[in-house]
Amino acid sequence: MGVVAAVIAEVGKRKPEFAVYSLVAISLSVIAVMALMLSLCARWWSVADEAAREAHKWSWYWGGSTGLALAGVPFILLHTMPKAAEALLPAHMTTSQAVVFGMGLIGGFQIVGYGLFWASWWLARR
Repeated sequence: MGVVAAVIAEVGKRKPEFAVYSLVAISLSVIAVMALMLSLCARWWSVADEAAREAHKWSWYWGGSTGLALAGVPFILLHTMPKAAEALLPAHMTTSQAVVFGMGLIGGFQIVGYGLFWASWWLARR
């Protein structure tokens, strides 16, 4: 799906009249992959034992929340001290690249928080 989306995006770049169609096609591709992954996760969840379910729920709640709170620090700094924070970013970064970078930063903090809390949950119960 990623290769197909890349080809469609390239067609949209080279032929502006197809840009709307490439946007729709990529959106539908992403939705299809997300639906597939959600169904696979639901299937796994239905066969997971209670301990695994509890570890994941606890880790996502506490680890994800802690990661989100820590990711808020750069966000707050960017808004309270924009000149200092912007100096840390690459000079050629566009607004859309900065948004994607910020989303990745938040997601990364949440995943690291989740992983640390998940490991601590299992270590405390072994």
